[in-house]
Formats: sequence, C-alpha cells, structure tokens
Amino acid sequence: MPTGRRIEDLRLDSLTVATARPEDRLATVAALFAHAERYTIEAIDWYLTKRRRPALWSRLLRGIAVAAAVAGGVIPLVHGASPDLISPDWGFVLLAIGAGCVLFDRVFGHSTSWSRFARTGIALQHALARAQCEWVSALVTLDAARPGTQELRELLAVVEGLHGKVHEIMQEETSGWIGYLAEGLEELNSTTVSSSSRSAMPEHRSDCP
Repeated sequence: MPTGRRIEDLRLDSLTVATARPEDRLATVAALFAHAERYTIEAIDWYLTKRRRPALWSRLLRGIAVAAAVAGGVIPLVHGASPDLISPDWGFVLLAIGAGCVLFDRVFGHSTSWSRFARTGIALQHALARAQCEWVSALVTLDAARPGTQELRELLAVVEGLHGKVHEIMQEETSGWIGYLAEGLEELNSTTVSSSSRSAMPEHRSDCP
C-alpha cells in the first residue's frame, strides 16, 4: 500500500508590519510582497507533495486493472486450447477485478487528484514567476531613497495581483475537488443500488418440457 508522511494543512501566517513611517513605506511594501511570495512557495510545495500519494494509488490500480483485463481475455483462449488446464470462469473473475479497480479509482479520485494537484502546483509556479518578474520590473525603475506614491502603488498592485491569482487557482482546485467528490459518491451509490437490484431479482424458471 502506498504510504507517505503526513502533510500538514496549508495555513496563511499573520503579517506584522514593524513600522508605518512614511520613509519606511518601501520596506513595508517589500515585506508584504515577501509574505505573499513565501505563502505561494509553501502552497506550491504543498500541492506538489500532496500529489505523490494519489499518483502511487493511480498507478497501482490502473496497473492491476490492465493486467486483470489482459489475463481475463487470455484465459478463454487458453481454455480453448487446453480445456482441462483452467476454467473459463476465471476470466470473468479477473475482468471483474479489473473493473473494480477502475471503479475504485473513479470513486476515490486518485487519478483525478494526481492530475489536479500537479496542475495546481504548476499554475502556482507560473503565477509566482510572473509576479516576481513584475516586481523586479517595477522595483528597478523607482528611486529607493524617495519612492513616489505612484511607484508604490505599482508595487502594491503586483502584491495584490499575486494574492488574487493564488486565491483564484486554489479556489478553482477546491471547487473541482468538491464537485468530483459529489460525482464519485453518486456513482458509487448508483453502482451499489444497481448491484443490489440485480441480486434481489428473482430467477424465472420455466416448467415447460
């Protein structure tokens, strides 16, 4: 069974501004950007670490499903060539095992989670790289000794843009997870009800000679 270290929840640390003096406004804005940058890096690490367990489960379940499907298709051929070697019923058993692995993966969303976590981590990396480029671009054009109000606003816009983009990406991932969870539970319930109905269906016998 795939194992891994426990991943702590992603939390946003509080921001403490040491000074609010006009001459220290640039340092305050820089501290705010560093805070946003640090949180984004932690989020990237969280998502890229979180993807490892579902990736292992996905590969394991998909591998078993493929192997079971191949073996289940070969068994009837083997039985045809040598009827006493193996019963063809084992082919149905293996096909059922393969289908069960696929259903397990779909319901619990291992493959989907793997893809979603990887996609979110990459999107956060792009958002961070873009914000860093915008920050440096705005920083190199200002007078560090006496930054103007408009220049500081441009720097604040970079911080706000990064915060907004990170929130948008993470919100999209969370909404996707909630939607897939609801779909998985509905599919599991539908499959269970269907199987129960078939099991409870009375057998029809014919008394005709």
